[in-house]
Parts: sequence; structure tokens; C-alpha cells
Amino acid sequence: MRKINSEFRTFHMSEEGQKLSNRDYFGYVEMDDFACYVLADSLDDEPSTNSARLVVDSIIRDFTEAPTMSRGALRRYLRRAHGELLRQRGGMHLKVAVVVAVTDYRKLRYCHVGNCRLYLIRNARILERTTDQSLTQNLVERDRVILDQAARHEERNNLYSFLGERGKPDIQISRRKKLEAGDLFIQLTRGVWEQCEESEFLQIVNDAKEIRDILDQTEDLILKEQNARDIDNYSMAVTSVDKVYQCPKKPVSVKKILLLALPVLLVIITLSVTLFLRQRSIRNKTESLLQSMENGEEYLAHNNYQKAKEEYGEARKLADSLRRDQAYEEADQYMKLAEQVILADEALSGEEYQKAQELFLAARQMSMEAGNVGLSYIEGQLGRTEGYIQVFDLIAQGERKEEYGNLKGAIALYKEAKEKAAALYFMEGKKEALELQMAAEEKLEKEQLEAEQRLREQIEAEAADRALDNEQRANDQQNAIELENQGNELLAEGSYESAITFYQAAQVIYNRLELSELAEGILPKIAAAQAGIAAREIRAAELAQQQAGQEAAEQ
Repeated sequence: MRKINSEFRTFHMSEEGQKLSNRDYFGYVEMDDFACYVLADSLDDEPSTNSARLVVDSIIRDFTEAPTMSRGALRRYLRRAHGELLRQRGGMHLKVAVVVAVTDYRKLRYCHVGNCRLYLIRNARILERTTDQSLTQNLVERDRVILDQAARHEERNNLYSFLGERGKPDIQISRRKKLEAGDLFIQLTRGVWEQCEESEFLQIVNDAKEIRDILDQTEDLILKEQNARDIDNYSMAVTSVDKVYQCPKKPVSVKKILLLALPVLLVIITLSVTLFLRQRSIRNKTESLLQSMENGEEYLAHNNYQKAKEEYGEARKLADSLRRDQAYEEADQYMKLAEQVILADEALSGEEYQKAQELFLAARQMSMEAGNVGLSYIEGQLGRTEGYIQVFDLIAQGERKEEYGNLKGAIALYKEAKEKAAALYFMEGKKEALELQMAAEEKLEKEQLEAEQRLREQIEAEAADRALDNEQRANDQQNAIELENQGNELLAEGSYESAITFYQAAQVIYNRLELSELAEGILPKIAAAQAGIAAREIRAAELAQQQAGQEAAEQ
């Protein structure tokens, strides 16, 4: 019952500024032993959904169910809220910056994502503060931007992490800080710190007589500049630690009190032992549940899915026995994700690549629904599986080209498959592609040698044919010359008809051998023989006429 023995007072304001609606949201819950304060700023412009309220409600709900200050629990609260943004956006891109403070009324721990801030103020100075996850803050840390200019720097809202982002948010969690009476922890959105520098804000805090004055004077400072600047939604929550819980000292007279109250204590113990055992069992199971969830989360972060499956399976059993429906659903979701990845890895190891691809695709969808847990590993394995499938597709294409006789195309595909397998460190695929490439190259080399041999034989045969043709041509030309010479002899003897026959035979051979000059040289000789025949016929006619005249004279 630490709450009733401490004094914490909380005041807050949240206004729309010059915007149409207020998209900041603050909520807190103070329980017997723990309290939680959550301030969120919607970074999106979706009018139908207040994403800041969605995050605050989610964190408060989870904290109420299992109040604690452990790092693992706080990280789990924010990751669940991140998952709700991803699941409920319905095509929208919901984005939220958030700062959370938790306390056991003795110590304080805070965590944040984005650029909502928390200041822990003690003795008129800022003792602790969050660090914005923005490009401007990175430039400040590298001395590229002066701290006094950071609140107005153009990249102050260029965040590298926030709830609702595509990947895994970078959750910053502080150590536990011991509280003292008089401390203030203040949560504020960008609408406040953009308009109110830290030095001005600290002056307001120090000058305020009442806690409410801090809110009023800060708001006056913000609205003072409304004519010169664009005023965004502004929200701030101030929690005053008036009294810190102190553990009671153990009374000195405990033994005497027990001896006097022994009969009553025996009755009380007898009546409450069952309840005590039951509560202890519930507490032990709750602690075991939280531990199993944290262990499972760690195993998932290190891609040890077998161990993660075992831890989440145990967490699911504990949640079922404790009737924690939300914890059961979360453990069940992560356990099924781990089982899916294990099945996909087994299919990949068993060389069932198509099946592995289908399983990894399903695992990727499950991961996205669970807030992208293990997404990088799954996408890596999916890419590896798809690469293996591509290697075997290239090998199959090469084998088809080899069947159709396209050895060069097959070798190129085998080489591409080998190089891809080497890039993936896929030794088996590389070995198979290399063996097929070497066999195809050997076959191609053999075919090239055979083709070269056939070409040499063809050239030799053609050379022999040409030699035979040349010899035949020379013989034919010699025969034509001899026929022409015989024609010359017959022409000289006056055997004109025989001479013409020999001349014509020689001329036919010259024309067939395409010796046109020699063929044309025969023509005058044929003409001379024909002229000799004509002259002979004229003389024969003259002799016949003379003989006929003589015979007529004799009569």
C-alpha cells in the first residue's frame, strides 16, 4: 500500500493550438504499489483515428493488468502499442511519439520513442531529460547545430524512430532514479518545447508558487507568440513528488506482540493459508509468465526460434492457467510465428525450396502482424530460398538448351547459376552447376574438333576434285588442239568436209572450256574450208561444161 503512504500530485493541460483538432493525449493511473503516466503526440494527420489516444490506452491497459517497472515489461508495452498501430491503420500510416514514466512511489523510470520529452527537476535544475530521436539532435551531438537553436531547427521533427514505423522502433529506457520529496517530473510534447526554451521553462518552474502556475505561465508564454508563429497542439503534464514512500521500520517488540497474539495469529494463519498459497502460486506464475515472455523476446531477437517456441509455449500455458487472455494471445501469436519459421528452415535444409518459400512467405505475413518481430531474419531466409530456386531454374533452362543442341547457351546459363550460387554460399548448387558446365564445355569442344576434322576432309576432297578437273580440262584442251591440227592438215589436203568436221569438234570443246578466243579462231578456218568446197564445185561445173562442149563438137 505504498500509494496511501506517499503524496504525488499530477496536473496537466492539452490544447489544440492553432490546429483544427487536438491530436495529443495524456493518461495516467495510480495503483496501490505502482503508477504510470503516458503522454503521446500524433505525428499523422488521419482525421478518423486519434493515434495518440490509441497508444496511451494500450499502454495504460497493459500496465494495469501487470504493473511493474522492469525494462522488459516497458519495452513490451510499447511494442504492443506499436503493433496496434500497424494492425488498425487500415491503409493509413499512423505515427506517434510517446514518453512514459513509471514509479513505485520511491523510484522513477521513464522510456520514450520520438521527440516527446520528460524532465526530472530537482533543486531548481534539470537532473534528467530524454534525448530526441531526430536529425536535429544528431546534429547537436556532433556540434553541427547549437543547442539554443535546436527548438527552431528545420529538422527537429525529422525523426528516425517512432511508433508505427515500418521497422522496429528504437525504444529508449532509463535506469531507475531515486525520487526525493520536492522533485518534479514533467512530460511535454513538441508544441511546448518548440515555443519554450529550456532556460525559460526552468525559470517558470522556479518562479511558480503552485504547480498549477507552471502550466498557466507556460501556456501564456506559448500563446504570446501566436501572432508571429504557427502554434501546434501543446500538451504538458506536471507531477509533483510531495512525499516519497518510506519503508516502515520493524518494531522492536515483535516477539512480545506475537506471543500475546498467538491464538489470534493461529486462527488467522489457519484461515488464510490456502489464500496465501494460492496468491503465492499466482505471483510465482505471473513472474514466470513475465520471465518466459522476456526470454522468448530475447530468443526471437537472436533468431533462436526453437528456444523462443519453448519459452512462448510455457508462457501460453501459464497465461491460460492465470486466465490472462491478452497474454495468452500474444504468447500464442509469437509461438506460432516461431513454429512457422522452424518449419520453413527445416524445408530449406531438406532442399524443399518451393515449400520453404511458401512457408517463409506465410511467416513474413505473421511477423508483420506481430509488429515486424524477426522480419529481417525471415526476409533474409526468404531471399536465400528464392536465390536457391533461381539457381535450379537456371540449371533447368541450361539442360533444356543442351537437349536442343544449344551448348553455348547452356554453358552461359550453367555459368550464371554457378556465380549466383557462389554469391549465396550455396555450395551444393555451385557444385552441380559447375559439373554441368564442364560436361557441356567438354561436349562442345568434342563437337568443334569433329567439325574441324570434317572441314579438313571436305577441303582436301574439293582440292582433289579441282586437281582432277584441271587435269581433265588440260586433256580436253589438248584434244581440241589436235582436232584443230588435223583439220588444218585436211584443209591443206583439200578434204574440206572432213576439215570442217574436225574444226567444229574442236570448236565445241573450246566453247565448253570457255576458251572463247580459241573457239572464234576456228571460224575463219571453217570459212576457208567452205570456200574451198565452193571453188571446187565451180571448177567441177566448168569441167563438166567443157566436156559437154567437146562431145558436142565431135558429133
